[in-house]
Amino acid sequence: MLALAPKLFGISTKVLEKYAHDGLTSLLIVVAVLLLRSLAVRALARTRIDVAIQLRWRAQIRNATLLIIVLGVTVVWAQELRTVAISVVAVAAALVLATKELIMCLMGSMLRASGSSFHVGDRIEVTGIRGDVVDIGPLTTTVLEVGPGLSIHQRSGRRVTLPNSLFLIHGVINETTSNAFVLHVLRVPLDTEGDWREAEERLVTIAQTHCAQYVEDTRRALAQASLVGLGQQLTRCEPVVYLELPEPGRVELLLRFPAPARMRGRVAQQILREFLGASPTPGEPPGSETAAAE
Repeated sequence: MLALAPKLFGISTKVLEKYAHDGLTSLLIVVAVLLLRSLAVRALARTRIDVAIQLRWRAQIRNATLLIIVLGVTVVWAQELRTVAISVVAVAAALVLATKELIMCLMGSMLRASGSSFHVGDRIEVTGIRGDVVDIGPLTTTVLEVGPGLSIHQRSGRRVTLPNSLFLIHGVINETTSNAFVLHVLRVPLDTEGDWREAEERLVTIAQTHCAQYVEDTRRALAQASLVGLGQQLTRCEPVVYLELPEPGRVELLLRFPAPARMRGRVAQQILREFLGASPTPGEPPGSETAAAE
């Protein structure tokens, strides 16, 4: 029979003999241990020990028998088990490499859910892509692109699908933390040789005219969205201008003003048009923009 096995199964005689030897040894171990267990149980039954104690000893004998059989068979088949373990590890490593991106996407989804970094309806920016979140899945997040650039707040009409693995290695900017009102920044570049002080005063005056109605609402919204103890530090919500010198001979007026999260682009355009001396777009009264338009 052993002589026919190499032809039938393609196994060498030496390997087959080793398997047969290990199998026979395992069988002898099982038979011997079971025999010893039977003798121990019979000896226990002939004693006059209390029944409760006998039951406890029977359970211990059963557990010891199982442990000895497992250890004995493991020692006999140690080499074969090691080969199988190496194969399993190799297969597992190959699966991890093949599904690396999927695993990272799932981990990114878990990170987003545990940190509540954003939800459906929020406007986010990650790796330079800005958009309104319309769907969050276990592997991907879909946004309606907004832009181009940071100064444009209109939807481009394109849907962008982001793999959730991005959230593991890139920071996510949530532009609608307060969910209603935000502090937006408008940049106005000027020549340092011009009267930038007068321009600063005019810009603040125009911003106060357009944003006075949003100051208190923005202050309350940011206080609610802030961590405990930081609400009192976010009370400066009135329009204010900061100066920046990006290069010699040029100054930038950075106007920070309060506005509804979905209307900041429209408010910024109204302020900028009036600052440049242009009138508002015909048929477009202040504050007429809806959330859908952004």
